[in-house]
Amino acid sequence: VDGSPSSSVREEFTNLGNGYVHVFAQDASRYLGKGGAMRQAIQHATITLMNLNNDYEDDDSRGEKQKSILNQCAICFTEPEKVDLLNHISKICQPLLDKQTEVVVPFREATLFRQTYPIEQYHSESFASLHFNSLAKKYPGFRNNIGCGGVIDWHFGPFAFRGDLAYKWLEYEGNSWDAQFNPFVQGVKTDGWRVLSVEVEFKLPREMKEQEEGRKEWTGKRLYQLNVLFDLLGKELGDDESGSYVPRNIVRNEVTGG
Repeated sequence: VDGSPSSSVREEFTNLGNGYVHVFAQDASRYLGKGGAMRQAIQHATITLMNLNNDYEDDDSRGEKQKSILNQCAICFTEPEKVDLLNHISKICQPLLDKQTEVVVPFREATLFRQTYPIEQYHSESFASLHFNSLAKKYPGFRNNIGCGGVIDWHFGPFAFRGDLAYKWLEYEGNSWDAQFNPFVQGVKTDGWRVLSVEVEFKLPREMKEQEEGRKEWTGKRLYQLNVLFDLLGKELGDDESGSYVPRNIVRNEVTGG
């Protein structure tokens, strides 16, 4: 799902996909912001998966058949700039197909994370993950995570889940980064979901490090992101003091991309 004002961006993505990529214009009237675009993409993914096997015997069997199809599938969210993630997609999704877990959050291999990311982003995201892992460990679904030392790479971004659990994200109304995390946190808290970390040797494109490292507009964005998630994700993880960390006079400098 692309929110660009120009259709040429969507056409370029489609052409690069060589027939394997479907690009949809963001419907801003129904799906607002980053969170809305993600919900729209997940909605398209569920429809595509169900249409792969639509030999329903009658209307009464349609709902159960669709749920059964989605139960056998995995849906993975990522961003276009994280092109290397596709080299690890099988490793990320296999635990879901094997019914080992309900959610997989890939975990960046430490050396490549430090080497390929802007240094400011490496430090801000490492710090944030330490904070959120300290909050998450009170919940069994996180505490019993058997991958990567039992911790989550909260700020990586990509995650995958079993297809029949898409409703959690589709029902969530947040429009920022919280729309990625809070639905599976809710699943852990209320439905006993399990979350598994899977380490991947992910490399960020060199161009992104060159463009963003040492630039104040990007360090400003990192700080803004921390403030938003310390508030919204912190509250979902049960931090009663989360709002007190966030200065109320923050003014966001809009930054394109990232």
